Amino acid sequence: MKRLLPLAMLVGVVALPSYSFGYPNGTPMYVTDAAPFCAACHSAVKAAYMSEMPHEAAVKELPENKHYGMVMAPGPTPYAELTDEQKKKVVDDAKKIDANSSVGISAPGKVKAGNPFKVIVKAKGGNGPVIGIMLVDKASRYQSRPIAASGFYIIGEPEVKGQDNQIQKTWLDRRQSGMKKNLNYIVAEKQKLDIDKGIWPVAEVTYTLVAPTAPGAYTIVAAFLYGTENVEKAGFMQRPSGRILFSDEMAVMVE
Repeated sequence: MKRLLPLAMLVGVVALPSYSFGYPNGTPMYVTDAAPFCAACHSAVKAAYMSEMPHEAAVKELPENKHYGMVMAPGPTPYAELTDEQKKKVVDDAKKIDANSSVGISAPGKVKAGNPFKVIVKAKGGNGPVIGIMLVDKASRYQSRPIAASGFYIIGEPEVKGQDNQIQKTWLDRRQSGMKKNLNYIVAEKQKLDIDKGIWPVAEVTYTLVAPTAPGAYTIVAAFLYGTENVEKAGFMQRPSGRILFSDEMAVMVE
């Protein structure tokens, strides 16, 4: 039976009937606010995302070490069942996906305290069939918080456009009846990948925020979580094939 680690998103080792998305029960069941620390097994795209850690420890979290290095390492690893040729393809494909993955954020530079405004996040890359986007306060892997922690309030459900540029609601509609859908974390579904044809997952999420009541300088950041592997089998060991990529920090002055 085929098992996928598509997003490698919050990647775990417990297989569902069709997918192995993440922690037991998988991320499709976690329809709630989130922060990047939840993806502890992911590689981080930049060591700067972990500036509070010793440099040596931060460097170990980079794809070159945590992912590519593990793929090619001898001995009992999650890639032990692969041939050398298969290992090389895993790394080559992951590098192409990484090189074509990006996330950007747009928002007004100044807003009035207590006033609503739009924040748009655009993400491209990963291997699908889903990708994850979060709105947080800092580009910090282990210390960023959902944007509400800074005093911003998300109004209503974010508008999510998928790879076909059509609005999709299926993931947010998994919220229990009566529960608010104003989440900082979004999973964009139905994402196709074709490396040879240059087809990459794409999503756009529009959040409506209310500015904090306290004037001052704030930052808003998008965190992009994506995977790099679709594998036939991964044994019962965790593969660090996911990624955490932050947008630039968007400075917003609340007046």
